[in-house]
Amino acid sequence: MQKKAPKSTMKKIEIPVERITTPEELHEYLQDTFSFPDYYGMNLDALYDCLGEVAEKTQIIVSNSITDEENLGEYGERFLAVLEAAAQDNEFIQLKITE
Repeated sequence: MQKKAPKSTMKKIEIPVERITTPEELHEYLQDTFSFPDYYGMNLDALYDCLGEVAEKTQIIVSNSITDEENLGEYGERFLAVLEAAAQDNEFIQLKITE
């Protein structure tokens, strides 16, 4: 009988949109969750740079409601664009945008 290779596990990170109301809260959450270094710049450029260094399979799950005005609005749109670019450029990142 042939043994099956173990499935590689994927880290899952869900962005709690309902608890994040400012860009500062978003970046604090991301820094803690991803264990970004202390010098993480707490902005979208720094986020893209740090996501480029992720070296384990990671699924990022975020609701598209992050772009709603009662959430992050236009900053949320820019945040999603950064996540999409990072997922396209880093094979270890998978992005799942939910309703």
